[in-house]
Amino acid sequence: MMPRMTILCLLGLCLARPAGAADPADAAKPLSPAQISLFETPHLANIDHPETLLYRFTRQGPNGFTDRVAETIKLVHPDGTKYVMFNFLTGDRHVFYPAVDDFRGNPLLMVFLEHDVDEMRAETGVAAAYYREHIRTAFIDKAEITTTKVTVDGHEVAAQSITLRPFADNDRFTHLPQIQQKTYRFVLSKAVPGGFAEFATEAPADPASGAPAISEDLVFDKAAPDAGVTP
Repeated sequence: MMPRMTILCLLGLCLARPAGAADPADAAKPLSPAQISLFETPHLANIDHPETLLYRFTRQGPNGFTDRVAETIKLVHPDGTKYVMFNFLTGDRHVFYPAVDDFRGNPLLMVFLEHDVDEMRAETGVAAAYYREHIRTAFIDKAEITTTKVTVDGHEVAAQSITLRPFADNDRFTHLPQIQQKTYRFVLSKAVPGGFAEFATEAPADPASGAPAISEDLVFDKAAPDAGVTP
């Protein structure tokens, strides 16, 4: 189930279907397997009470650091949808993202991508909407899906890895290989609370300009109790 359009606009990231597509036929096209896995799957179905999902955030490259991200399922509604809050990074690095409601999928996916888009906009001056549209399109026809395994509570469990390079064929970034060759990876597993084991981006170094390689990795750590109330 896709979240309400008001929520999508609030986050500023419409990735599964283009809002108000110019061609009505585009909106009627079947979703790709990657779109279904990422956006139309009820990732939060394995959470039946308020709790906080904790993730480790690691940035490697210039100004590298390790930090944490907390996603709190504050309310579980009778229909199974959730009210979700975020603490994205901490201290001076903290980024505010508004709470969202009526979710079945995991909205941390959109928060992670919006954070990534904001970083690229700040780095290059290219409009955030341009990046969003190319990432959205890549989920349709550039995503590769493979099976893998992840470790949960000391046990290996089945998982699915989705990778894509949204800007690989984009001549606009020929002089910016760290954007043109950037890789996105999402690892999903039903055995992980909230459905996602990992969100990651990897940008290669550019020897010509001296730009270093940069990667960001958000990995599920554990679930912790929360003092929320189930209506």
